[in-house]
Amino acid sequence: MNYLNFVKSNKYLLLFGFLCVFVGNLGQTFFISLFNKDLIGNLLLEKDNLSLVYSVATLISGFTIFFVGAKIDDIEVKTFTTVVILGLIGSCILFANSSNLIMLFFSYLGIRLCGQGLMTHIAVTTLMRYIPQHRGKAVSLSLQGMAFGEMIMPAIAVGLLKNYGHSTSWHSYAIVALIIVFPLLLWLLKKADLVPVHEMSEQSEDGAATKDWSRLQVMSDWRFWLILPAIIGPAFLITGIFFHQTILIDGKGWTLDWLSIGLMLYGLIHFLGAIVTGPLVDASHPRVYMRWYLLPLVLGMVCLYIGDHKAWLLAFMVLAGMTVASSGPVINSFYAEVFGNTHLGAIRALVSATMIISTGIAPYLFSLFDSVETFLTFAIGYGVFASLVIQKKLLAEK
Repeated sequence: MNYLNFVKSNKYLLLFGFLCVFVGNLGQTFFISLFNKDLIGNLLLEKDNLSLVYSVATLISGFTIFFVGAKIDDIEVKTFTTVVILGLIGSCILFANSSNLIMLFFSYLGIRLCGQGLMTHIAVTTLMRYIPQHRGKAVSLSLQGMAFGEMIMPAIAVGLLKNYGHSTSWHSYAIVALIIVFPLLLWLLKKADLVPVHEMSEQSEDGAATKDWSRLQVMSDWRFWLILPAIIGPAFLITGIFFHQTILIDGKGWTLDWLSIGLMLYGLIHFLGAIVTGPLVDASHPRVYMRWYLLPLVLGMVCLYIGDHKAWLLAFMVLAGMTVASSGPVINSFYAEVFGNTHLGAIRALVSATMIISTGIAPYLFSLFDSVETFLTFAIGYGVFASLVIQKKLLAEK
């Protein structure tokens, strides 16, 4: 099935997934970190204190999603989505009005859990479950919500921040999510007319009974822990770099406007790369690509390390965008291919929790290094290590 026919056949569910991921960008580090300087100035914070609060909030959100994310296997998608997006809207309002570290902590916790964590979890789990024969394309298209966010949201955020400030900006995001995004999501789910999970046939694509792994079985298999560093690698490394992006550009002599251009390019590559990767994954097996998808990101970090010219920033954005573009369809299709549908939400919650915990550690960990070059050296070393470890046999192989 080509892309046009595929989109026509699944338009409501695909748009639902896209919109979930798009609004979830409010909780992504690349977006939140654009407000760091404003927060430090308004609340008279030290950089390390802000990083610590963000890291602790993210860590707790990771532990929380381990339990909450599994509920999507048992609760109707409409109900689960309603609770999550209302939580995200409330967290945006709290973030807009944060006047001390306690308010900032709880707003970070809500935005990270509901935005970065659960909105994307809803989108990917739902699409993989209800469009099993074209998981790669479905996940690729839904994750374009992140790519579009990366392309347009930094420019919007910088414009609003310069003209209206932190508080008005986040009140605006909450209002748009409440009066536009929330009703649209519910309407799309109604049009998609999803069958409840417990009524779905536990059959594979060829009609044979599938062995569906439980979360405990996944955690008990040593091979899972070998592939985990590569799975969480892009989120861990890019979060560490993006959270400190304003410090990075100051050290390199680049400007905030040039950074927003770089992020737009990153989003564009993310978009184009995912469109290409999805059909390739559907046509073969995701494990074919898992061994090598970190390589562009590692090369991108090398570019960031060696150069002060702003062209090196663009090189990093292109290469990092390639890895992130492939990670969605490759990794998520791998889950469904190997583990089955029944406990898909719980297994994704396990990996998402680990990933979010890693992104919680990254900002504070990277702030402890004494220079940009030092934490980039660490990041490159991690990427090389994860790429070597994943060369061992994967779960799908005998």
